[in-house]
Amino acid sequence: MNQLKKRKTSMQSVTYVAATHESNSWKAKFVALMLAGLLASVVTAEPRVLLETSLGDIEIDLHPDVAPGHVQNFLNYVNDGDYNNSFIHRSVTGFIIQGGGFSFNESLFNYVPTDPPIENEFGLSNVRGTVAMAKLGTDPDSATSQWFINLADNSANLDQQNGGFTVFATVVEGMDVVDAIASLPVTGIIGLEPLGSAVPLRNWTPADPFIPQDNLVIVSNAEQSTSFEIPALSQPFFWVLAIALSLTAGSIGYKKTVSVRAQG
Repeated sequence: MNQLKKRKTSMQSVTYVAATHESNSWKAKFVALMLAGLLASVVTAEPRVLLETSLGDIEIDLHPDVAPGHVQNFLNYVNDGDYNNSFIHRSVTGFIIQGGGFSFNESLFNYVPTDPPIENEFGLSNVRGTVAMAKLGTDPDSATSQWFINLADNSANLDQQNGGFTVFATVVEGMDVVDAIASLPVTGIIGLEPLGSAVPLRNWTPADPFIPQDNLVIVSNAEQSTSFEIPALSQPFFWVLAIALSLTAGSIGYKKTVSVRAQG
């Protein structure tokens, strides 16, 4: 009789420990999912594009959450290599610098090949350091390859006309390079009238001959990367984190064992 009780007690103990282990495993998985969700809510990933220019690098973060069509359109040009060997063809003091329309390669000028125009997605204001797409003055849905960087707060102007100019990116590194380009002298180039009359030129004065490879501000390379950002975390986040961690106490790496002693 005593032997039977001991065997039954052993079985009860094993059953209890196994059930405790399964319960804790479920709890640990729940907490892991909760923590993953919390991290996903605070960690953001935005496409980043590096523009290597004659005067230095410019890095821009793209905003697919507010202008997905424009971001995809811009990345298509970047990843197809269409912006490589393009150049800044327009600079207006205190307003914008503009590129993405023309290229110079092996002594030849050409247009950047364009994809179909995209639908306007105006949402963010055209303030200093933002990047937007250029378009025809009479058609809000006519943007293709040309982009510009705002040198100042142009929201009172560009946010109001032609459906608003869609901001799809922000300069995060190299605004000093943008300002250096904006400080260059500008001119029109005989025989290249499509470029307009405000082409910024480096190492050049009106008395000098125009030498494209030496004077143009060339974007030699444009390439995509991805940036990850963890913003400053709020106090409620840490409260939730503390609760989640408290739920794991006694659940992860810890197993409670209860011994049952038979009587008699």
